[in-house]
Amino acid sequence: MTTEILRSMLYRGADIIRDIEWVIFDEVHYVNDAERGVVWEEVIIMLPKHINIVLLSATVPNTVEFADWIGRTKQKKIRVTSTNKRPVPLEHCLFYSGEVYKICERDMFLAQGFKEAKDAFKKKNLNKFGVKPGSKSGTPAVRAGTQGKNPDTSNKGRDQKYPKHRNSNSGVATVQQSSSGPKRFESLFWMPLVNNLLKKSLVPVVIFCFSKNRCDKSADSMFGTDLTSSSEKSEIRVFCDKAFSRLKGSDRNLPQVVGIQSLLRRGIGVHHAGLLPIVKEVVEMLFCRGVIKVLFSTETFAMGVNAPARTVVFDSLRKFDGKEHRKLLPGEYIQMAGRAGRRGLDNIGTVIIMCRDEIPEESDLKNLIVGKPTRLESQFRLTYTMILHLLRVEELKVEDMLKRSFAEFHAQKNLPEKEKLLLQMLRQPTRTIECIKGEPSIEEYYEMTLDAEAHREYITEAIMQLPNSQQFLTPGRLVVVKSDSDDDHLLGVILKNPSALLKKYVVLVLTGDCSSSALAPEFNKNEKGPVDFQGGQFIVLKGKRGMDDEYFSSVSSRKASGVININLPYKGDASGMGFEVRAIENKEIISICSSKIKIDQVRLLEEPNKTAYSRTVQQLIKEQPDGTKYPPALDAIKDLKMKDMYLVESYRAYHILLQKMSENKCHGCIKLKEHISLMREQKMYKDQLNELKFQMSDEALQQMPEFQGRIDVLKVIHYIDSDLVVQLKGRVACEMNSGEELISTECLFENQLDDLEPEEAVAIMSAFVFQQRNASEPSLTPKLAEAKKRLYDTAIKLGKLQSEFKVPVDPEEYARDNLKFGLVEVVYEWAKGTPFADICELTDVSEGIIVRTIVRLDETCREFRNAASIMGNSALFKKMEVASNAIKRDIVFAASLYVTGI
Repeated sequence: MTTEILRSMLYRGADIIRDIEWVIFDEVHYVNDAERGVVWEEVIIMLPKHINIVLLSATVPNTVEFADWIGRTKQKKIRVTSTNKRPVPLEHCLFYSGEVYKICERDMFLAQGFKEAKDAFKKKNLNKFGVKPGSKSGTPAVRAGTQGKNPDTSNKGRDQKYPKHRNSNSGVATVQQSSSGPKRFESLFWMPLVNNLLKKSLVPVVIFCFSKNRCDKSADSMFGTDLTSSSEKSEIRVFCDKAFSRLKGSDRNLPQVVGIQSLLRRGIGVHHAGLLPIVKEVVEMLFCRGVIKVLFSTETFAMGVNAPARTVVFDSLRKFDGKEHRKLLPGEYIQMAGRAGRRGLDNIGTVIIMCRDEIPEESDLKNLIVGKPTRLESQFRLTYTMILHLLRVEELKVEDMLKRSFAEFHAQKNLPEKEKLLLQMLRQPTRTIECIKGEPSIEEYYEMTLDAEAHREYITEAIMQLPNSQQFLTPGRLVVVKSDSDDDHLLGVILKNPSALLKKYVVLVLTGDCSSSALAPEFNKNEKGPVDFQGGQFIVLKGKRGMDDEYFSSVSSRKASGVININLPYKGDASGMGFEVRAIENKEIISICSSKIKIDQVRLLEEPNKTAYSRTVQQLIKEQPDGTKYPPALDAIKDLKMKDMYLVESYRAYHILLQKMSENKCHGCIKLKEHISLMREQKMYKDQLNELKFQMSDEALQQMPEFQGRIDVLKVIHYIDSDLVVQLKGRVACEMNSGEELISTECLFENQLDDLEPEEAVAIMSAFVFQQRNASEPSLTPKLAEAKKRLYDTAIKLGKLQSEFKVPVDPEEYARDNLKFGLVEVVYEWAKGTPFADICELTDVSEGIIVRTIVRLDETCREFRNAASIMGNSALFKKMEVASNAIKRDIVFAASLYVTGI
């Protein structure tokens, strides 16, 4: 069974689960699949403890990591059994210009073989053009005509599809049509390879082409090739007659059924998703019998069918993955190449890479053939179905499902260590801050410091670049500068602007109350000439303080020369206040004040005079009205002419913070540096503690924000109530597995199917299960067109609601991805009883896709019937029964040959 069916059984709590002892996951690397990988993870997580697990894969490089996740999730020991040796070893070759060049044997890359292929390429191009080959010679081999196109989209139009350009006498028609043109070119391309393989007895061969259309055209091009003996032809004819005898008359004459028999009788087969299920089964069974010599197939043959061949051929090393053309991944190559070599029959399996006009790069080939496959990575994502199901069961919460996902494995694995670290941190003693000025307010001051710093970094550079700011930065201008410790800020005055010798501002700043241990050096008695203060300190005698006439002289009449005759930084004391003269950078000025004072530049810097210093200090003190506040800063708009409103707001907020900090009792405190350091340690400790607690909480889960958004969406549309109890609409949504659960449920509760006949209802429902993006536009009746618009509008509305709650959904993309109306007309006609051959004429979608869609649609009818039962809608219940019976007929629901046998 598929993992989807097993998941559904687990959610429903099916009784059979109790009796299951083992679950075997084949090709477990499907966990990497973007669409279905989440289903595999869900099943692995939800399987009961009594069930044992076996996981099989040939392309998982991180087996130990994956096994570790499963072991921790299931609380079981996992045994990893692996081997690097294949039962049948492989050899890898390039096929170019009719010759085979071996480039790898027993996992060893053969550089000589690659060189020979490269030389042959160069020689051919020299002979052909008479010049050296161009720069394209090293690019990967790409099939002519496919670059930049989606291989699966190139089959638009019925005249291009292999089964549909033939009549019942396909053999004759093929010969007539193929005498020239593209088919002849294809034939010339494949025949040298096939003849080479036949000579070396390297058949049967599987040729992997990465498009359904390419498979059909390649097989069709081999119009003149007959690879079977008369006895094999007889066996094939008898087998096909028996297999197709279960079809009614008109279905036996379908172009695809007739066409494939013509190919099979000549030993050529085709296998891809566009074939009818019964046709695919016939091809598979005949290939296993060994009568099909050449099989053109897409890569699904390597995943779902256990049918090894003698040789595997790659038509190209590029593929279209639904989104873009890209190179094959090593894991994909290994998976397909692994079909080569039949155990017990072949000593070696041969893998051939076709090279048409180019030889792939050596590095690309090495990476592909001997490189490591893609690591298994979690594709886990939340769905509404998952959330609703888990809210209905008590054993497992949504948070538990998230924690146990492969995506969260490493984070959850480290939880015990984090718990241990948290306990250690909680045991650590924390130092308390003892304030010498009463109740501590350092925490408030520290927070203001952090906020101010955040503003400062932004505005300081911006202000200094303003042309208006430079005109204010002149001697005598009051400024606020950072202190040496960076924990405080000081009021000062500019004494000298930057010059050629000293490219810094020279400022005098107030450093706070003078220390009792401060000593003053002796001034020169005559106070003439330069005096070297050697970075010392001086104090004005207490008895002489405030005597303006004796100590304050007028500003020197001599013009300043710009010479500085004191050692910077120079510290001193005057009027009970410490000061310092220092040189600072632009970035150290944190505020330009509106006030300006007179200074004596000569007596402060050239001929140092204690009276001049005392007078300057006293002027600065007077500019602080209450002893702590700074003079107001320059106005952002009037003075500095700022135009950026965000900068203006930041500037004002910053200066409000500076004023608050200057009013705080911690400002200027002798213990400030020590307490700030302690505060920083405590903050770091708290941050680490909170981060640890967060990492250990559910909130740290990667998909938690999306989970909260989806929960909010479900509440708004009444699938759950405020207590997270699943309501009626939520129970109905749990039944919807084949289509998008929200759109399907809203369609039912808005009674969108009530005014439709059963045939019309099932036709509109096909939009939920049809998956092909590009299909011809259907021709709809007015009633169906209205129903289509109604359903699409519902999807858009739901998409917009989800985007409002931060669920990563684009409304238009959400509607396009979940509703594809390409087969509405086809299903409508089929439900009305139109023969299969006729409905195939209504669309460019291949027969196999049509059948698969209608089969899935029957499952959707069953889900809608169950939903109608929950809702108590008997009319809808009967309508779904009638619709199901209408589509369940003929070739679409022909029994599988594997089940009934031949």
